Parts: sequence; C-alpha cells; structure tokens
Amino acid sequence: MDGDVGSAIEECRTSRSFDVPTLLANLESGTPAERQQAVRTIAAHVNDQPDACLATVPKLRTLLGEPSTDCHEEVATCLAELAAYSPTDVAPSTDSIVAFVADKPAHAATPILVRCLESIATVRPAALTGHVAELASGFACDDPDVRAGIGALFVRIATSTDATLEGADERLIELLADDHAVVRSRACLALGHGNVTDARDRLETLAADDPDSTVREHASRAVERLS
Repeated sequence: MDGDVGSAIEECRTSRSFDVPTLLANLESGTPAERQQAVRTIAAHVNDQPDACLATVPKLRTLLGEPSTDCHEEVATCLAELAAYSPTDVAPSTDSIVAFVADKPAHAATPILVRCLESIATVRPAALTGHVAELASGFACDDPDVRAGIGALFVRIATSTDATLEGADERLIELLADDHAVVRSRACLALGHGNVTDARDRLETLAADDPDSTVREHASRAVERLS
C-alpha cells in the first residue's frame, strides 16, 4: 500500500470514531468520497476491532466488484486482514475475490487478495474448487508472489478436496519453467498431488537438473506420486 494511503488510514485511526451503522450506510449509498473514507476507517480499525469489522464484509465485497471504486487496494487489505482473523466469515466472498484476481492480475490489490484466498483455503478449500480455471488465469501476473500464491491454492485444493485441477494443468506445467524457484516448487507440488500425469516427464527433468534443491525435492516427490 502506498504512503499516501497509509497516512490516510493512520489519520482515521487517530481521529475518527468507529461507528459501524454509519460505516455501513456510507458503504451502501454514500458518495465516492464517503465510501473511500469508510473503507479507510475500517482499515484503520480492522486489527483492534475485527469482530465489529466483520459486519462490513458483504459491503466490502460489493465494492470490490464495482469498476468505479477508487479504493480497491484498501478494500482488499480489509478483506485479507479479516480473512486471516476469521476465514469462515470471509469465505462467502470467494466468488467476488476470485473474479477480481482473474480479471485484474496486474492490479495492486491482486497480491493482497491472493493472500486473502490463502487464508480462506486453510478452512474452506472447497470454496475454491469451482474456480480452478479462473484462478489459473492469475498466473499471467508478473508478480512471482502472486504466481506462487495461486500455486499454493492449487496445492491446497489437490490435497484437501476431491476436485481435479482440470483447467489449470497446462498452465501449471508451464510454470515448471518459471524463473522463480518458489513458483516452480509450488507447481511441482500441485501437479503431483493433482495427479497430472502429463507432467511426469517434465517433473523427472526438474528432479534431476533443477538448480534449486527444494524444487528438485518437490519434483522428485511429485514423480513418486505419479508413478
């Protein structure tokens, strides 16, 4: 989050009371400036009053889906912090969060929302199983942390649900050639646990030749699973 936004949130923390009904009203029907101020107030109090902030989750996810919203990054921060605190309460927002990540992989809010999805997946991995192809489109992001984070989501789906990775398997295989070891490593784990047999030859090559020891180890484990 940039410095101007951080300063604005700090100002809200020190100068504004936390009135949930007023915040909800402003999020629902306030002017763009009032909505942004409401989001910043929530962001300022999300760590010290998380239970009260949970009431704003439905309104926040609505803002996330509105192209005219000027504070997507701040909305994402609120959702991510609340998901870390109570993932089950944010899980109903999964559809909206995934849609944003898939549609705007280069947006500054996307890495934050991937972190939000990782929190949700720890307790509700099934919430992601209907979004495999959408999530895979996020691999187009230039940020390796986003690619690695989405890879971790597929590992969670493959290990904790009965869903297949159909719709993401080809993109995961492509990630075996990623420049970043953590991305290759996550792809290895997802392909192995996801039983993507078409990846076996590529995984065998990585198990023998990848310069990173963790990637070699995870590729070897994946090959064993696929054998």
